[in-house]
Amino acid sequence: MTLETLYQELQDLNPNEVRTIHKLVQALKRTRVSPLAFVEELMNFQAVGYDQEKGAYVHRMLITDELKNRYKILHGGITATFIDTAMGSTIFHMDEGTKAVTLDLNVNFLAPGESGWLTAETAVIKKGKTIILLETKVTDERKKLIATASSTFFRLQ
Repeated sequence: MTLETLYQELQDLNPNEVRTIHKLVQALKRTRVSPLAFVEELMNFQAVGYDQEKGAYVHRMLITDELKNRYKILHGGITATFIDTAMGSTIFHMDEGTKAVTLDLNVNFLAPGESGWLTAETAVIKKGKTIILLETKVTDERKKLIATASSTFFRLQ
């Protein structure tokens, strides 16, 4: 693939498609300097921090048109990815540098994500030597509950 070939591919795109390609290129470039993966950049994933009052780690993501399904709501797989990423980030920040992988993830989709920012609040239910149990609640900007989830992670170190 050359730049000339790519340029030819872009010629017949409409303005909305060009904006989408531009967003994808920007996200890809940010991965050069960011610790986040490409999909995290696409979600505009943010680690907000630990909320002492709620006893939960807080993360956010932005719903964009590129992340919506054909019904113009947030794709369920992206919702699950946001939750899994928030849980993994929780483990990493809970014990700086801890590496863990998802063993299972159970998501209950309760309402559609339509626009704006989603917030995930993740609580550590049990932190064992090798197994970590987590629960997450996802709400939209109006505080409407979008999804709940539980997960088991395996600690690699």
